[in-house]
Amino acid sequence: SESLENHADRPEVKDALANGHGQKVRHSATLGVRLLYTAWRQTHGDAVRVVRTALPLTAVAENVAHLRRLLAIGLFAAMLLGLATSLVLSRRVLRRIQRLVAFARAVAGGAPAPYLAPERRDDLGVLEAQLAEMAREVTATIAALRVERERLEAILRGMVEGVLVTDLVGRVALMNERACELLGLPAGHDGAGRPLVEVARQPQVSEMLRELAGGETVVSRDLTLEGAERTTLQVNGALLCGPDGQPFGYVLVLHDVTELRRLEVVRRDFVANVSHELRTPLTAIKGYAETLLGPAGDDREARRRFLSVIDRHSERLGRLIDDLLTLSDLELGRTPLRLGTVAVGPAVEDVLQILSDTAKRVGVELGARVDPTSPALEADADRFRQVLINLVDNAIKYTPGGGRVSVRAVAARGAEHHGMVEIAVEDTGVGIPAQDLPRLTERFFRVDKGRSRALGGTGLGLAIVKHIVQAHGGELGITSAVGRGTTVRVLWPAAAPARRAAEVAR
Repeated sequence: SESLENHADRPEVKDALANGHGQKVRHSATLGVRLLYTAWRQTHGDAVRVVRTALPLTAVAENVAHLRRLLAIGLFAAMLLGLATSLVLSRRVLRRIQRLVAFARAVAGGAPAPYLAPERRDDLGVLEAQLAEMAREVTATIAALRVERERLEAILRGMVEGVLVTDLVGRVALMNERACELLGLPAGHDGAGRPLVEVARQPQVSEMLRELAGGETVVSRDLTLEGAERTTLQVNGALLCGPDGQPFGYVLVLHDVTELRRLEVVRRDFVANVSHELRTPLTAIKGYAETLLGPAGDDREARRRFLSVIDRHSERLGRLIDDLLTLSDLELGRTPLRLGTVAVGPAVEDVLQILSDTAKRVGVELGARVDPTSPALEADADRFRQVLINLVDNAIKYTPGGGRVSVRAVAARGAEHHGMVEIAVEDTGVGIPAQDLPRLTERFFRVDKGRSRALGGTGLGLAIVKHIVQAHGGELGITSAVGRGTTVRVLWPAAAPARRAAEVAR
């Protein structure tokens, strides 16, 4: 058998003897290849031996390559598994995030908050729970704000005053429909964001804002708007401050005081007129009475003439006081109406008979055209007769000699006037200018004051007529042409059976 040479001097053997283990890689002269030598020391009692193995590096390389392949495959499989796992987890998280985003958008859009239940008890689940709670609070707050806004809008819509709010630089922030109406703007006009000077083209309004900006807390102005109808507005402005006391805008409140101002003028005119109307006969009575107390009182003829004047002025004063009391009672509704069925024809004939002597004295012809089919009226007979007397008497006074005054009565035509009787008093008198027609029914208003007083009128006749007609539910209208005459039309409710017949016919 072939004997092996002594390998005790090999490096791996030396390392094994010294350290218990040795390993070296070197070229084998015997085999002619590079080998991996590994040696282990073994001890049995006193005997020491070394076991050495040799492995070609090609086998090691193959094993390492195999291990590398296994490692690469394992790593690739782990990467695929990790990627798949991450995709699944990311999709799940992304779906939950998208769910949260959709939920947040729905809440931000003002929609009722949908139900959002946490899917898991993780950080995202905590976020879902907190977001759901926040959404419930936001939804409740939005609902409360919506209710408050709708309530505010309802209040603004129901106000008879116009309300206009601006910021500190004068841009409109809010205005209600009444403000648009009073300022002559189209219905539904939205002036938000526009300068106030463009919305309300009134220099006084801009001046009010400047005064408020200058330190005034409240300012007030009367504005007159020219248009189809002259309108007077009372504008009150105030500075708006927040809870911290800092100003953030201005509010203007617009009141339509057209009728109030007109009534103030009427009141002033009434006081002046009634004072004058009372003073005139009183002055005459006083003057003639003083004359009678003097030497002229001894003259029988003069005394008779003066007493006649005193009597005439006393009668005028009595008529004036009676008319004032009648008008006051009518305006205050203190005059009860004793309603009954009144035939138009006999009432007209009676009034014309009463005033026939007056008409003859001034040369005015009286006439009547009462339709025999005209229905009876539902009226207080005395008040209806008073209306006719006032209208016919006025017509006689303002119709020159040779003229004519006629009373016409017929069932009113038109669906809007069914169940009514039209009574018209027409004259061929001097007529009335168009600009004076709207004021004819005002107390003490006279177109020709001197002529009216000379004719003995009190200036209250048409005012009394208007209130009597309105108290019966009727209407009064006046048309006139200067130099051609005047027509006063009264629409008066027919008696109940006539109204029912008119409704059936309609």
